[in-house]
Amino acid sequence: MATTKAEPGSSQRFEKDTREKIVSVVRHAILLTWSFVVLFPLYWLASMSLKPPGQANTLPPDWVFLPTVYNYLQLFQRSKFVTAFGNSLIMVAASVVLVLLIGVPAAYVLSRYDIPMERDVLVWILSSRMLPPIAVVLPFFFIFRKLNLFDTRIGMVLMYVSINLSLVVWVMKAFFDGIPVTLEEAARVDGATRFQGFRKVVLPAAKPGIYSVAIISFIFAWIELLFGLVLTNSKAVPVTLYVYSFIGSRSIEWSMLAAASMAMIIPVAVFLILVNKYLAAGLSFGVVLKE
Repeated sequence: MATTKAEPGSSQRFEKDTREKIVSVVRHAILLTWSFVVLFPLYWLASMSLKPPGQANTLPPDWVFLPTVYNYLQLFQRSKFVTAFGNSLIMVAASVVLVLLIGVPAAYVLSRYDIPMERDVLVWILSSRMLPPIAVVLPFFFIFRKLNLFDTRIGMVLMYVSINLSLVVWVMKAFFDGIPVTLEEAARVDGATRFQGFRKVVLPAAKPGIYSVAIISFIFAWIELLFGLVLTNSKAVPVTLYVYSFIGSRSIEWSMLAAASMAMIIPVAVFLILVNKYLAAGLSFGVVLKE
């Protein structure tokens, strides 16, 4: 009776496929474990915000409970929280728009033009982020008091811009450096002016960087606490300062603190969702790197 002889490479292919499946399973297990580690604090915060006040910090914790929106209703019935939340939305959104209007053209000029002592200028811009906030908050306090900007939305917008401007300039300069000058030269050959080339050629190619710095600037300004604590009193109080008020000297309102923290996360999440598709499209199609 005739028997078929196995091909020499069949066992090797089987072993290779087995190794690839094992590696894939291990990789997915690691990713799932890491996702659980990263998302668990968010789950814990959300569960605390949905528990009754007396059940929020019980030990051992109640894993199964009846969710309630009582904490959120109590939170948004407080006019000070609604005012602080609106202050942060207005001030942070205005600061992101203003920092992009200033930082993006500045980065383009530093990338395309021969600026005297360009490296020194870049280091000087970066130096604004080198000092710890506690070292500059008092000088800003006296300046704001002198210019009548203390406890004003305009003053806080300018403060947020000063915090994020160096980040925008440095990141966007790197993006502009990666866009070939030949694209602008081709546009000028077709009759476009320098500004038209910047607006119609360079900016679309730099969309990934613009959306990236917009996201980071929004987050940095949204979570800022120290400057709001020193430079505001009642009219321009940011939401971070109001959330901090739930931490008392003798007790902590855990359920309200969790609800306020979740309310703070929502605008950031919405902003990321709205910008994500443009960021993904720009990363896929918008950038042409220099060779």
